[in-house]
Amino acid sequence: MIKIFSIDDLQKCCELYIRVFNGSPWYDKWTNDSAHAYLRELVDNNRFLGYTLWNNDILIGAVFAHQKNHYRGEEIFIDELFISPECQRKGYGIALMDVIEKYAKENNFVSVTLLTGVNKPPFAFYEKLGYKHFDHLAFMHKRMI
Repeated sequence: MIKIFSIDDLQKCCELYIRVFNGSPWYDKWTNDSAHAYLRELVDNNRFLGYTLWNNDILIGAVFAHQKNHYRGEEIFIDELFISPECQRKGYGIALMDVIEKYAKENNFVSVTLLTGVNKPPFAFYEKLGYKHFDHLAFMHKRMI
């Protein structure tokens, strides 16, 4: 069952986020404190849009996004989409993206945008859903420590 995100879901989202991104293929080093701070920052955006996916009382996925202005009109930017490792490749990510896209269409958003690594499994997932890779855009960062 997909539900609109509730702040009461935040701790379970943190726990799932850690399980997903501290494992393969990311091997991040999230702690409960860092995941909570990060996800809370996303939730605190006054244009936050989020959904959770449940199997009975067990959280198996979530999508965190926000609405933003663009010169072409308003768009939805996907900040995070995460599915429990044992539930991946079963259509749950597609279901969450369908909810976001339905919301976008019903509310006249011009696009849904996101960033993902080209060498990671989600890249093929998003391509399968019709998202295009624009090679004129690059996600860049410079490590400070």
